[in-house]
Amino acid sequence: MTSVEREYAAVAYDTVTGKVARDLQLAAEPEWAAQINDAGSWKITVPIDGAERTRQVREWCVPDKTSVAVLRGDLVCQAGPITPYEPSSDEAVFTVSGKGIWDILDRRALHNAAWNPATGQRLTDPAVDITINGTLPYIAREIVNHQINMQFISGSNLPIDLPTIAAGGTNTRTYHGYDIAPGGQRLRELTQVDNGPDVIFQPYLTMVGGVRYIRHRMLVGNPWLTQPGVDLRFFSRRTLTSLALAGGVRPTATRAIVKGSGNEAGQLYGLASATDLISSGWPLTDDINTSHTDASVQSTLDGWAAANVALASGQSEQWQATVLADADPQLSSYIPGHFATYSVTDHIYLPDGDYRWRLIGVSRGGSTPRDRVDHQLQAVRAD
Repeated sequence: MTSVEREYAAVAYDTVTGKVARDLQLAAEPEWAAQINDAGSWKITVPIDGAERTRQVREWCVPDKTSVAVLRGDLVCQAGPITPYEPSSDEAVFTVSGKGIWDILDRRALHNAAWNPATGQRLTDPAVDITINGTLPYIAREIVNHQINMQFISGSNLPIDLPTIAAGGTNTRTYHGYDIAPGGQRLRELTQVDNGPDVIFQPYLTMVGGVRYIRHRMLVGNPWLTQPGVDLRFFSRRTLTSLALAGGVRPTATRAIVKGSGNEAGQLYGLASATDLISSGWPLTDDINTSHTDASVQSTLDGWAAANVALASGQSEQWQATVLADADPQLSSYIPGHFATYSVTDHIYLPDGDYRWRLIGVSRGGSTPRDRVDHQLQAVRAD
């Protein structure tokens, strides 16, 4: 069943409090992208005139201090801080871009929320370290908790709703203050280990005392974000308007090596192999990751290697589906991380049938019709 097509809108809001400052007039349809385990992005174009409209834009367009939320009806598609902006040189328009709220965590060092530098305590003091014991989803929550609830440092608060996750579990992570690593980086690394949790910050619009606010729900999977009930289902020539795929878009690997800390004979590393593929005649090719050179826990390195080889040895096709945004299942009924079945008929390349994939991102690009959105699908089949 198709409902009335919803209009796009945008608002500017305070990054720290989430309080909406004003509605924004759009000169073009906005672009946006939401994806699990990533900040995502947005872009809007607003009119300027060299006079009052321009004055208003200059007033609200303040990177980091001000954020923008892109809405479709009451649904907040993406929201987060302003980053670059640029007035057009030949048109009376002004383009503003930004990212999701995760971007702030990508630019904020992770340390104990109880650190008080005013007392002379240094970031290298062991008391500033964080040790978290529990399930991986619980560790993800606590990373963000330390990022947004600092007791003695101003400006740390963000409009993020933390989930309730029971303590327990046998995993341990220690984050040293002297590493001076961003919390967003540590959170992303946690999602990348074998059975690491999906994480997404889902923005939403709420009213408090008659005042509008934008807030962000931190959703954490175990390990996946899954929807209740049955899969989403999209049908060719009805809700599924196109399905594109490309093969060989990323190299296939049958072994993963993750470089950790140390050097020479003391070098730590994680290793995992796709022995089933090698036994079937695939050549030995390596996925070599050098982005974790401060990691010193062998089980963590092995977890990254296992996750990397699972992805790199999977099907190398990349799928993107374009669907109607306001037909059932409507855009407001799902988020990245859910599973979907695409019923395909008369495709030029694919046999007729149902194809089940994991939805890892939802977006609207500049060339996407306004009544549609694009689905980015995990390259590995989710059967």
